Amino acid sequence: MPSAPPAEPPSPAPRPSSNMAKHEEFKNQLVHDVFGRDNKGKVPMEKVAMLIWQFRDDPAVVQFMAQFVAKFSGSRQVFDGIEFYLPQIAHMIIHLEADWDEAILERFALVIAQQSQHFALQLTWILEGAIEDYQPETVEGKPNPSYNQLFYQRCITLLSNIERCVVYGSPRSIELQRMYEKGDISRAEYEQMKLEDRLNNARQITTHGANFKNFVQRVKETNLLPASLKTPTKSSTTADTASATVTSSQPALVSSRQIGKYGGYLLYKRRVRTAFYKRKNWKSRYFEIEERMLYCYNTHPSRGGRLVRAMPLEGATVKETDLGKYPYMFEVENHHYKYVIRATSEDDMRLWMKLLRGESEANALIPHIISSDEGDEEKKEDKNSPYKLSSSQQARYDFFKNERDFVASVCDVAEVLRFYEPKERKKLAPGLARKVDLPPCGYVPLCKSTDIWRRVDSVMADDTRVFNTNERCPMIYYFVAKRGERVGGAIGPNNPNLDVAEFLHMQFQVPDVEPLGKLEAIGEGDDHDDHEGQEITAISALGSNLDEDENEDEFELTMEDPTDGRKDSIWEDDSKFKMSTLSASLESSGKGNRELQKFMRENFVKLPSKLATRINRYESRRKMSYLDRNATPLKNTPIISTPIIEKQIPEGQSDDDSDCPSLEGRSVVSAGTGSVIFGDKVVAFEHADGIDKDSLDRAKAIVCGGESWAEKSARMLRDAKSESRPEETSVLEIVAMMAKSHDDLRQEVFVMQMIHYFESVFAKSSVPVWLKTYRILSTSKSTGLIEVLVDAISIDGLKKSEQYPETGGLRAYFEQVYGSPTSKSFMVAQRNFVRSLAGYSLVAYLLGLKDRHNGNIMIDTRGHIIHIDFGFAFGMAPGHEWSFERAPFKLTRDYIDVMGGTNSESFKEFQKLFLDGFKAARANSLTALGLVEIMMYKSNYPCFTGTRYGGGVSLKRFEKRLMLDVPDSKLEKKALKLIKNSIDHYGTKIYDIFQYHSNGLAY
Repeated sequence: MPSAPPAEPPSPAPRPSSNMAKHEEFKNQLVHDVFGRDNKGKVPMEKVAMLIWQFRDDPAVVQFMAQFVAKFSGSRQVFDGIEFYLPQIAHMIIHLEADWDEAILERFALVIAQQSQHFALQLTWILEGAIEDYQPETVEGKPNPSYNQLFYQRCITLLSNIERCVVYGSPRSIELQRMYEKGDISRAEYEQMKLEDRLNNARQITTHGANFKNFVQRVKETNLLPASLKTPTKSSTTADTASATVTSSQPALVSSRQIGKYGGYLLYKRRVRTAFYKRKNWKSRYFEIEERMLYCYNTHPSRGGRLVRAMPLEGATVKETDLGKYPYMFEVENHHYKYVIRATSEDDMRLWMKLLRGESEANALIPHIISSDEGDEEKKEDKNSPYKLSSSQQARYDFFKNERDFVASVCDVAEVLRFYEPKERKKLAPGLARKVDLPPCGYVPLCKSTDIWRRVDSVMADDTRVFNTNERCPMIYYFVAKRGERVGGAIGPNNPNLDVAEFLHMQFQVPDVEPLGKLEAIGEGDDHDDHEGQEITAISALGSNLDEDENEDEFELTMEDPTDGRKDSIWEDDSKFKMSTLSASLESSGKGNRELQKFMRENFVKLPSKLATRINRYESRRKMSYLDRNATPLKNTPIISTPIIEKQIPEGQSDDDSDCPSLEGRSVVSAGTGSVIFGDKVVAFEHADGIDKDSLDRAKAIVCGGESWAEKSARMLRDAKSESRPEETSVLEIVAMMAKSHDDLRQEVFVMQMIHYFESVFAKSSVPVWLKTYRILSTSKSTGLIEVLVDAISIDGLKKSEQYPETGGLRAYFEQVYGSPTSKSFMVAQRNFVRSLAGYSLVAYLLGLKDRHNGNIMIDTRGHIIHIDFGFAFGMAPGHEWSFERAPFKLTRDYIDVMGGTNSESFKEFQKLFLDGFKAARANSLTALGLVEIMMYKSNYPCFTGTRYGGGVSLKRFEKRLMLDVPDSKLEKKALKLIKNSIDHYGTKIYDIFQYHSNGLAY
């Protein structure tokens, strides 16, 4: 039986706000905002995530919501929302212990993974971190105190299923595309059939494992199974005797799904690579191969055997050893583990080695298929065997594996350098960076599926930077990336603005000779008839409404991509979708909005009763006493980024005579600030906010060593261009990223998600605060990538600069760089400072951000401040209850002076922005609380665990900071008091002094 989660409550902490009536009102409001007629054609993903969480005990609601979102995932805006809330979706998949089919949310994730391989990679990295959390033992070979068999098995299973989804793709996608292009089916039919195809594929993958009998038969036919083992036995094995036993398929340990297994007793020694091969004695253990994993039990699981360790087999090496002392020995080794194993006979050893090698290869996506490079029989196999990957499947597998290996390798360099002396790291870094293997189709995954695709082509090794800390060695890599290359077999002009999902779809959705064979390759022969019947039913049922669908132009899911006019785009036209839905939803006379009616009609599903009874109930809702007194619905909060006006300046031209750059007639859209090069033209993308060039030149001399990011990237591009082919026609760009090791970034990912959420709340409420939301990607429990902040420096670094004024502090710096207080550049920079200070003061207070010393606060060339490093959040602070940081947020005398003092107009603007932002945050507080509650549930984040912060303490404090019990009439006074209590707070000064003496940080 699975073990209970370690030291965690059996259920999520109750919502700290008393009153169940308010909670029920919140549910009614969520249902209304998603399905009510006031929605006006949107799918608000933050409300959808909240609905799944609030109704997590009702499988009908969870399944309905998952199918509803999948229906509209073709919209870029909806898909952006799905990716944004992926941490919450993944957390629920891993940790919910509901009494319903746990594969509901898993199938939803697999449907979305078929639409975007980038999404699949993001989910894979989340799962790999969770696997490290819950695996039986640590990489050092010690028992893992957080081991949880249920969560661990879920992660292993889903990880394998994601890979199967990526490799096999949507089985009928090519066929359906051809049918649509020939006019055999309409757009509505195409979209519905494509969704059904993905759903059926996900359903098959999550119920795989019925091929164990076929596998045993196949082994027998190839004469690989020893005669003594061809008839499985149930005879027991003593601890002193090692023998291999083929066991029939057993129920999975933690679910109702049947998974084929192969197991037997073997003698082994486990050698830990980090333990310098310390001697260990031979032990008799029961080994089992399942889901590309090698499990080791102290005895047979059917007799209550305990899982003592597990080893991933993907990419593992299996080789025979001949030490002379013991016969029939072989080794199994991967990145972290090495087993030395003894079999009882030559045949036993050969069989185990073949099975293990098979599981380590790409074709092991079909469970338990014998390695194709072993034995004459396998070499003679038919090329069209369903057990072999087709060319396009192999290409997708290679991409998926190569991208993960690429990310792991850049983090491994940081880990290697960590063990060298600081003075040696800078010398070694360029050489190690050059040795990083760049995949043929790799990219820096600090992006969304809808962001512009940029393929990593080469590394600027000499520009690699390292940061020396006591425990870590973060590195900054600079890669030359290409856009606008020829994609797959595409014809026509190159498109430099393809997004990530579009590019990967075009690159890897190459039709095979027999595209319909992909479903069979999964090995679901037993269930094939059932799924085929479901598919036919869905298609024929759709036909009954074809005339109606074809007349509803507003709901046609267009195949045309807004950026390039192609007909095979994977996205719908959001603008057409929204505008048409607005008029249609107002005319609807049925229950719920137009999307809901369309979804139920086309999918023949019934609205769950718990949702149906709440749709109209909210129409007569009363005001919520502690939120918005105007009794309006919760505001939909699409995840947006603050728009930045940019100017494009080709080298050698002024701002006035610059033209929009283009490639083969297509405009080149900016993927961020910096420069791009194509042909002989270098174009810089820079912000345009009114600060003059002379001021920026003075700022960059201090902030970024005299070379702005646009200039630095242009220099590196010219160097790269000189080494490229003269006929190169693609767009070249520099992509930077920071790689970290020995650091768990998952809490920082969540804090940045909350900052991004509040940024969207403020923007939607027209509160002009400024926040810099940058990408953070956790790729395991101890590694990750971070977007590089360009044209910025820490305040610590700024104050240590030789050009920083000796007296006058930040105010003197602003006047030195941007001119007199009455100049336009100074006023723009001062406004940037005020708006960013207001934004970060709000999120620092609401999210309880601590450790706010001057090494963790940056300032850019335009006067914005930027907070980084969120290892201490939700009230968790260095020193805990002994922390110096007692102020609501950091508001030093330096900051007040830049604004002109507490009586200045800038300070009054700061107060107004803070108050308006606080009101907007309160109006959306229940969604924010829900996001925190989800991630707090059975969490491993430091800010949610332990005696100080666990048991719902952090959530209660978060709600208290939102002041939900304070009437609106008293809110302004409370907000202004927070500002007053923060100004030049004694604890803030003491903490800065402490950091100066302990770490040398300027204050």
